[in-house]
Amino acid sequence: MTLAPEGGAHHSITTPSIGLEQPGCIAWEPAFAQDLEWCLLHALSLLGRARGTSSYFRLSTRPIDQSLAAIPLDATEREERRRGVILGGYRIRTAVGRPRLTLVGSGAIMPEVLAAANEVAAEHPVDVVCLTSTDLVFRAWRSRQGLGRGDTWILDDLFPAERATPIVSVIDGHPHTLAFLGAVHGVRMACLGVDDFGQSGDVQDLYQQFGIDAETIVGAALDLL
Repeated sequence: MTLAPEGGAHHSITTPSIGLEQPGCIAWEPAFAQDLEWCLLHALSLLGRARGTSSYFRLSTRPIDQSLAAIPLDATEREERRRGVILGGYRIRTAVGRPRLTLVGSGAIMPEVLAAANEVAAEHPVDVVCLTSTDLVFRAWRSRQGLGRGDTWILDDLFPAERATPIVSVIDGHPHTLAFLGAVHGVRMACLGVDDFGQSGDVQDLYQQFGIDAETIVGAALDLL
């Protein structure tokens, strides 16, 4: 839906999970410019080497306020953020104390996720996770089960057991793409996304129509709470 102003013909007719399903390829969907730079440089480093991979980037022309990324200024924290980015995601906001809910977003929808978090956090502690590669996080989940290879520590960083809460996931794509996240710790989950394509119009109007706007995210969060 984020490409709606350019016409319905620009919409993807396949779910973003096609990137997860393509062997020998890593699917990326970074939300912010710095994340894109780190992911792209890492993707280039994987080319032309033994057991290397190609990469698929799902991007948008939507302008996003880059200050929302809250990139750490401290060199150590910045490097930790970079490592999270290239392994699949990072915790962009961490509530003080134990959270009651976790919001998870990927790609151009992150401004709505963060806006919803601001509203919910007025009464309930909320953690927010920004995924740069659902593909790598899914691989980590399967690897933890002994069903594949991948770095598993990213799961502990994104979803620590002691902070396990109900999850609301949001993506400008089919909602099933992030549905596996509830199984990381067996928590209740609401999956928001898009199951149609071809519409042209204002981005915010179509976000509202398909239920990926901030208001709908807040509603799904309150339903879980």
